[in-house]
Amino acid sequence: MFLNEPTISVIVPVYNAEQYIEECVQSILKQKGKMLEIILVDDDSSDKSGSLCDLLEVRYDCIKTLHIKHGGITQARLAGVKASVGQWVTFVDADDWIAENAYQDLDLYEDCDVIAGGICRYIDAKKQIMQVPYLKEGVYDKEKILSEIVPVMLWCPRLETWALDPSLCTKIFKRGMILDYLERASGVGSNYGEDSMVIFPMIFAVQNIRITRKIYYYHRQRPAGTIPPYIKEEGFLSKLHQVYEYLKLQFQKTEYWNVMKGQLDCFYISSVELKKCCYEYPKLEFSANFPVDRIPPGSKVVLYGAGTLGKAYMDQNSLYQFCMIVSWVDADYRKKQAGCYEIECPEAIKGISFDYVLIAVDDYYNAREIVRYLNKLGVRREKIIWNSTKMDKRGFEEVYKGFKGELI
Repeated sequence: MFLNEPTISVIVPVYNAEQYIEECVQSILKQKGKMLEIILVDDDSSDKSGSLCDLLEVRYDCIKTLHIKHGGITQARLAGVKASVGQWVTFVDADDWIAENAYQDLDLYEDCDVIAGGICRYIDAKKQIMQVPYLKEGVYDKEKILSEIVPVMLWCPRLETWALDPSLCTKIFKRGMILDYLERASGVGSNYGEDSMVIFPMIFAVQNIRITRKIYYYHRQRPAGTIPPYIKEEGFLSKLHQVYEYLKLQFQKTEYWNVMKGQLDCFYISSVELKKCCYEYPKLEFSANFPVDRIPPGSKVVLYGAGTLGKAYMDQNSLYQFCMIVSWVDADYRKKQAGCYEIECPEAIKGISFDYVLIAVDDYYNAREIVRYLNKLGVRREKIIWNSTKMDKRGFEEVYKGFKGELI
């Protein structure tokens, strides 16, 4: 049954966020068509955040402020949910914000326990990464949850990460369910994997989950190259092990431990790799391997990009003859001539017979612009190959959205 105006409780954990809290709260107040309550949970901030929360409570009738002893984000969320009265509960971090009328655009159905949407990774005014769920849009009943979500939710080999984003902020929950699983995870005390400890065990209890490709949550991303403080902490690996043991225990209580064991191990190994960044052992190492698995032998290929990656591809193909490079193009072709090879203007593609265009750039945004350009030239989606050297492949499908009329 569709609920015209369900009550939604929005929990905002606040810790030293004085410069962001006003923007965050104002974005929630802009929601229309739903009866909202906003619960600000000051987690013993050392700046002016607590006072600002009190002032906001005085200004707006729908805002309630709680002050708790510092215990981390899970404890703050739990305190907020316990104080809430809404049938539905969602979360917004104090330094993030949501789109106007976000909750009005997300249909709430009584028979769904969880609604999951997309996220915008906000870097600055010029750079945002729009991430929609990997899972197909629609309602998943218990059978589909167990057959389509559980086998890849924590680790998907194709993505080399989870297929279900664990962020609680991109989801809306039935109050009773989220309360139960927050209470279970609250005793671990780790500031890494807090969301994972809630959402992944919860999925086994969910009867119906709705996946939507709508993006309503805006996450303020750290500058590129910035290492999160919790990874720098001396006890990071110990806390990670606590998360691993907690999830292991929860999964072993289900009938799907054999399904989850490998996923959990891959999640753990990938998380351990993050610690390398603290010692100048980068997780995303350069590995310029020609994508032989995606280009059939003998294919006619246009190589787009004459930088470091393009030169590596050309050298490898010259040595092993994976395919026939019929043209090498680059937007800056006048400055990027490479020895005996002629670099051409990308416009040359219009007069060339080819099977594939191989994009030889690593940067997501450059690749996206190249795809848009190729789209204008009439190059079909299936003829374009982009194979970043980075392990994180979550953004790959986003690059190709232009072919669906959804340019980002």
